[in-house]
Amino acid sequence: MGISVAPARTRAEITKLCELRYRVYVDELQIPTPEADHEWRWLRDAQEKHSISFAAWKNGEAIGSLRLTLLRSVPDPQPLISKLCMHPALGTFGLDAICTTSRFMIDPRFRGGRIIYPLMKAVYEYGCDNGIRLNYGDCSPHQLPFYEHLGFQSYERGFNDPAYGYKLPILMLAGDVSGLRQNRSPLARLAEARAEDTEVLAWKSRIYGEEPPAQTFRALGRGGVQKLLGERLGRDAHASCNLLRGVSPDDIDLLLDESTFFRACAGDRITRRGEKASAIFLLVAGKASLGDAQSQTVVYPGGHFGQLAPQSELRATKTAIA
Repeated sequence: MGISVAPARTRAEITKLCELRYRVYVDELQIPTPEADHEWRWLRDAQEKHSISFAAWKNGEAIGSLRLTLLRSVPDPQPLISKLCMHPALGTFGLDAICTTSRFMIDPRFRGGRIIYPLMKAVYEYGCDNGIRLNYGDCSPHQLPFYEHLGFQSYERGFNDPAYGYKLPILMLAGDVSGLRQNRSPLARLAEARAEDTEVLAWKSRIYGEEPPAQTFRALGRGGVQKLLGERLGRDAHASCNLLRGVSPDDIDLLLDESTFFRACAGDRITRRGEKASAIFLLVAGKASLGDAQSQTVVYPGGHFGQLAPQSELRATKTAIA
């Protein structure tokens, strides 16, 4: 039997989706979320009953998840509004034009395929059909290139989520037809059937300007991250960073063009001890402290921290604070 995408409607379907979330967030990623029910092995928060949770189904099993929350459906949307800095959009477009997407995940057995695309398409179409013009969310810094490909953009500096770690706020303009096409988003064809939302595009440019607070090669161009790194460090990247010594400029480009350049604020927790190793961080300016009060190491520009082991159970050994 093939894979289908549809909202979880019945109690049994919602239970299967919440069990998938538990397997990914708790079993795999070991995220200390207070929303997890360890006895029943499922994860469901208060936002769930005001949202539409889409799932990818195979043989009756939930193998993918993506949740859509229409802001107008939330009794008290203020925590979401504050968390993702929605106030400028709210004052201009109102609750009815805004949604959030969250709980985007795929069962580990089915990653590397194309399940993510029908999930995103189903949510995009549902949102557009219900008057959504702005779709807010967040992601870890190393995930930004993927979300930019889908059509999201960075618009504000990151924040620390007590359970889920350091996150970058991201925003998709549903009517940004040219932007979706330029990023070769899987949503571009769907967007082309609708009119370009010039009002939202002009608003976004006016409020946030042209340079996003977090950047990838999509904004900087091929080789642009290495160039920016050299400018900030004062010399060639391979000469300034132990991590890159002995690596050819072409190979450095291949590595850095999959990276995210972002600014953190003093006190931000970039990594947390015990979380799954998912990224290496190269410090370009400022400094970071690793460890705890009993044992601390300071990292300076040109240094690096973090671990990259996406296919293993390796965990971060130290907390890193900007």
